[in-house]
Amino acid sequence: MPDPHHQIPTREKVLIIGAGPAGLAAAAALKALEVPFDLVDRAAHVGGIWDPEREDSPVWPTMEMISSREHTQYEDLLQPVSYPEFLSPGQMAKYLRAYAARHDLTEHFRPRTAVRSARPFEEGVWQVELSTGEIGIYRAVISAHGISERPHLPGWAQEIPSSVQVMHSKDWKGADGLEGKRVLVVGSGQSAADISVDAARRALEVRWSMRTGHWVVPRRVAGIPGDVAASREPSALGGLNQKIAETVIRRTVGDPVAAGLPAPQGGLLEDAVIVSDDVLDRVREGRVTPAGEVTGIAEDGTITHRASGSDTAQQTYAPDVIVLATGYESGADHLPQDVVPRTASGELDLFLGAFARGRDDLVILGQQRVSGGVLPILVEQADIAAYMMAATREGAASDSPALAQFRRVRAGSESAVPAKPASRDGGLLGRLGGVLGAHRVTPRAALTTGDDGAENLVPVADRDTLLARLRSVRGLFA
Repeated sequence: MPDPHHQIPTREKVLIIGAGPAGLAAAAALKALEVPFDLVDRAAHVGGIWDPEREDSPVWPTMEMISSREHTQYEDLLQPVSYPEFLSPGQMAKYLRAYAARHDLTEHFRPRTAVRSARPFEEGVWQVELSTGEIGIYRAVISAHGISERPHLPGWAQEIPSSVQVMHSKDWKGADGLEGKRVLVVGSGQSAADISVDAARRALEVRWSMRTGHWVVPRRVAGIPGDVAASREPSALGGLNQKIAETVIRRTVGDPVAAGLPAPQGGLLEDAVIVSDDVLDRVREGRVTPAGEVTGIAEDGTITHRASGSDTAQQTYAPDVIVLATGYESGADHLPQDVVPRTASGELDLFLGAFARGRDDLVILGQQRVSGGVLPILVEQADIAAYMMAATREGAASDSPALAQFRRVRAGSESAVPAKPASRDGGLLGRLGGVLGAHRVTPRAALTTGDDGAENLVPVADRDTLLARLRSVRGLFA
């Protein structure tokens, strides 16, 4: 008997681009609301960057996750009890495939199919060209392509001579082959810290060039995963709570300044922290040497950089390998540049990091970086997208008070959206499955600037504030 799903014309479907955690969340939410869709990905399997067979993934086999199991699972599918508190990339890949199987998403999935272009002609009409050569018309697009599509390279990278091996962190595959080599890792964030630790396992010498300093926190605090402890943190203590947290972190892993890293620019609770059990130890041992901002490159490949902790002193270094952990630029190659306007700072103007203002037929999931587990945010964004797509199906928009209210909120400022602790009834699939509820959240100041000053980098957002606002907006629909 033919599958009725495949008999639905594409003009009545939503196209989901990308079958990673965000795309799978969107697919499951659409299916729960009986909204027809297609799911495409250039890779052979679902899983996005966690697919171990995917050559363009920024994940490497020995990479350690920084978010715990509690913040890296869907509400309606607990991870196996045999899995550790912090999963390996291979375990995460298996979990995502299990999630796709649970919701029968593979019947909607088209592997090895990329989107060359997606162009809107009017509201609810998108012309999509696939890598297969097919051209179809869809009524809406949910782009879940992730944030690693457009690696950012600093301007001085063009001056590096060919005698020096240069790669972006997206292309890092591990430390094998670095024996006897000098490595320079450039970047101030999580990827730079992880790669510095990994490179130090094999390389002769590793220098870590940082433009700004951050707090370093362990994966566990008093035996509890750090992201779980943060989600339970009492907001009533205010500034005192920050002092307590900083004292605990200093006693647990040490002070980053005392270890030789640049001073954090803000307090612990306002910082885009680095989660690592090892990086401060590697710095203290001398296996990772802190360095300041790169200021020049000689013809022979010698790098000049500021001395760590100094605004004037300069040092030189002759690396064999340079790893640019300098972030990613916002946007999507398959979308016309004028479809989503940009803010004055060059970021995509997306409401709550996902929703194109003034359009009900375009959602771009996960276009903000956060410290800690991002999956709960992707699920909330996917839920709202599914409710919106269900409300606009077959002319239902005119009869949807919830959609009208969402449009009014979307047209305003994000700061007007309540960022208060959410109720514990969970998201769309959480309520259907009844497995997990929401965590307490503590509003904090948002972080909006990239480490190296590039205007078009994927912006950093405060995880708990964004999560609380998403839950507030999702509450408009259910």
